[in-house]
Amino acid sequence: MGVKQNFTVSGSIVKITMQNFMTYKHETFWPGPNFNVTVGPNGSGKSSIVTALCICLGGDLSSLNRQSDLASLVNNDAKSGEAMVEIELFMAEEKNKIVSVFLNNNGNIPFWKVNGEKISKKDLKALTEELQIQPGNMCQFLPQDVVRDFPTMSSQQIFYNTVKAVGDTVLIDTYDRLKEIQIEVEQLEDQAETKETTLANLERKEKKLESDRQIFEKRKTLEDRKTEIENAIKWEKFKTLRKQVKETRDKERSLKGKIDGMEVKQAPIRVFLDTYKSKVATMKEQIEQADREYSACCTKVEEFDIADLEDQLDRLVEQERDLTQQEHNRLQNKNRIEREITELRHHLANHKLDPETDSKITELSSKRSKHENAAQRNEQSMNEIDFHHSTLKREVEKLERAEAQLQDKKNRKLQTLQRENPDAFNGVMWLRDNRNMFRAPVHDPIMLTLDVKDRNFARYVEAHIGRADLEGFVCEDPDDVNLLTKQLRENLRLRKINAFHSSPDPPDSFTHPYSKEEMSKYAFMEYISDMYSAPDAVHAYLCRQKALHQVPVFREENNNSAQLKHKFHNYYIANQKFNTRKSKYSGELSTGMEDIGSRKVIRLAATVDRQEVDRIVAELEQKRKQLKINATRQETMARTCENIKAEISKLNIQIGELRAAKKDFSSKQSELTMKERTLEQLKEPKFDLNSEKEKIREEKRKVVKQLSEQMFKMRNLTEDSVKKENERRTLHLAFQNIESENSENKERLAGLDRELEAARAEHTEITVLWDRDKRALQEKHSEARKATGILSDDVKYKPPEEWQKKFDKLGSSDENVLAALLDECESELKHTKKIPDKTIVDIEAMKEKLTQAREEKEQMERDMANKTHEAAKLRRKWINGVESLVENINDRFGAMMAELGYAGQISLSQGKREIDFSSYGVKIQVRFRVGHELQDLSKGTQSGGGEAVTTAGYMMGPPELTQGPFRCVD
Repeated sequence: MGVKQNFTVSGSIVKITMQNFMTYKHETFWPGPNFNVTVGPNGSGKSSIVTALCICLGGDLSSLNRQSDLASLVNNDAKSGEAMVEIELFMAEEKNKIVSVFLNNNGNIPFWKVNGEKISKKDLKALTEELQIQPGNMCQFLPQDVVRDFPTMSSQQIFYNTVKAVGDTVLIDTYDRLKEIQIEVEQLEDQAETKETTLANLERKEKKLESDRQIFEKRKTLEDRKTEIENAIKWEKFKTLRKQVKETRDKERSLKGKIDGMEVKQAPIRVFLDTYKSKVATMKEQIEQADREYSACCTKVEEFDIADLEDQLDRLVEQERDLTQQEHNRLQNKNRIEREITELRHHLANHKLDPETDSKITELSSKRSKHENAAQRNEQSMNEIDFHHSTLKREVEKLERAEAQLQDKKNRKLQTLQRENPDAFNGVMWLRDNRNMFRAPVHDPIMLTLDVKDRNFARYVEAHIGRADLEGFVCEDPDDVNLLTKQLRENLRLRKINAFHSSPDPPDSFTHPYSKEEMSKYAFMEYISDMYSAPDAVHAYLCRQKALHQVPVFREENNNSAQLKHKFHNYYIANQKFNTRKSKYSGELSTGMEDIGSRKVIRLAATVDRQEVDRIVAELEQKRKQLKINATRQETMARTCENIKAEISKLNIQIGELRAAKKDFSSKQSELTMKERTLEQLKEPKFDLNSEKEKIREEKRKVVKQLSEQMFKMRNLTEDSVKKENERRTLHLAFQNIESENSENKERLAGLDRELEAARAEHTEITVLWDRDKRALQEKHSEARKATGILSDDVKYKPPEEWQKKFDKLGSSDENVLAALLDECESELKHTKKIPDKTIVDIEAMKEKLTQAREEKEQMERDMANKTHEAAKLRRKWINGVESLVENINDRFGAMMAELGYAGQISLSQGKREIDFSSYGVKIQVRFRVGHELQDLSKGTQSGGGEAVTTAGYMMGPPELTQGPFRCVD
């Protein structure tokens, strides 16, 4: 036992020495670095070693679950009454540590030493924690009397102790922090819930005061608005008056400048008026002399006349021009007509008229008439075909509507199936797309394929067949039944599905027991099998399973009805259903009766007349064929009409071309004759142009000579007259200027005098008004300033910004509008209840409490969110380590249990919420017998041996996972 061992993990136990401790008087043990087992009979001291380790390394006596006090650990034979335990711990980087504990049986507190120096229990625990030694952790240190408690540990305890035993301080610290966060979040949730209740109570109280609060707020709003309007009016009055004062001041200054200007303007005018009379007398004498001389010159000029000579010259020039123009026009016309005659002769020579033109026109007109008659006949036929086509279309549309109405009844039956049995409806929808999967026809549920011939028969058919059969599919091949039910029930998960097999036997293979003639005396209506139409397979199924061909229906009960029970097992009389049974013992017949009159027809309520459907389909097919044939005739006739019209158009073009050629030839001949006569007239001139022109020139020379002589005399007289006129006009203009200047100056002086007088009077009035408005402006400004204050010391004529914003919100700055708003506000205040001051105080206090409660609740929610976020962040890193740890423990525990011939599984259990970290636990499941299920480890579930094996397997199975130096199980 004293051999030197190769320890590698700090904290490993190298030596254990016990003196007077429990069963040992003096004993030393040397554990190895690996697996150590102590074996011995009961009472030999095995548990004493575990107890010594626990007490010496700072464990609590209560964790052993055995002795009640430390004094009981001292050996009774010890004369000193003292006991000592000494443990040597291996240290990798330094000298080994020797931990000692000293006990006595006189009730004194034990004390500890490390390397001979006394140490407190707190410091000892710090040392053991540093070395990952945990005497109180049952996953690392499990005494004998605590082993039985291991199965009773909760999964949370096992989880925590396991993590702690592994020795990963980061996992433990993170887990402790996560649990702290959980507690904090739960406390915040409780506080938030309490705060929510408080908030709800406050809101209820506020709701009670809501009406008063609204009235108070409304009144306060109105009073504030009234104050705003009143202050706005004060400032508007100030602004209006200030504007008026500015205008008055500007006007006073303007008038003062105007008066000074007018006085300056008057001075030169007065100087001019004083020198005016002497200038006027001299000017008048000069003007009179000039007027006399000018009149004499004008008289001479007026008496001189050359108009006759000028007129004579103009007439000669015009006459010469006319003769020249006449000759020029004659020559031009002659040349033009000669060219036109040449062109006409050339045209007529090249475009001779065909002598057969008239006969061709007559022939073509005759052909056109024939084609027009044919077109008229074809158009009449076309109209008849169109009318017949429209009639056929209306008939087809009428039949299609009738077919749609019948189809609508079928759709109503499908809707009924969807309402009564959605699974069967979904099966029908699936079958419509997958019929090709089956060998033989598969029919929709019977209620869809069966059509009652008469609405009154529906109740008998539905009552006798029953819901299950009406909603069932019918397959003509037995294998298709299995395929259909598998697809619908297993693949599509449709549960309410019925399917039957039935061969398509013809209806005549199911004969009635009695003919209609034999049944007439019983007021017979029909056998149920004759009341409907259905596919042969469906009809055969109903007859085989329900014997509908043997179930008669009678209109009413009569004297012969009593015989029916001997003929039929099932039959109907009016609304009564009868069934008969024959007793096996007595042979007597018993009859049961059921009233079906109150039953509501559901699945066969929408009856479809199959014969009517067949008739409509056949007739619709016939009409559509007729419509197609008629459409072909219509197209053929239309093409014929188009061809005839094209031929008529062609003939019209030919006739038009012949008539145009004939007309053109005649008009050209007439035009040629007329132009030849005109050319004959223009060949020679009517007079000798040169001799006539010479005569006119001679006359012109004579007149021009006379005119020149007279013009020379006229020029001299005119020059004298113009000279005198200029002198006279100059004098007159000078006089007019003086007169005008004098008149203007007088008027200007008089006007200036009037304006000056008016300006002085207005200036006096404005001065008085300005003084009065200045005093009023100061009063208004003082009043507005007291109401709101001013914008700043530099800007005294504007209200503060906050008041200006309030004024802007009123929507107008007009005093009249503001006065109207003020009246409206005062009127509302009169009709608004005044809330007592105490109520107002309560409302304000309630509002403050509500605001505070909402802020506190929001803060709690933010704190919870932050805590939850912190927890999620920590958990993301922590959970990976935990899951890896549990997975490794599971692998090793399972392998160990398997080696022992058992089965075991370790798993991580979590709380319902992600934040519920205190619910994290290790779930241990074991199985000791083949064929049994894994069971949770718990007290009473496993045997004592099973619990011990499980505990040992969990404790000893995965030693390499722990970072602690050793684990101990008793």
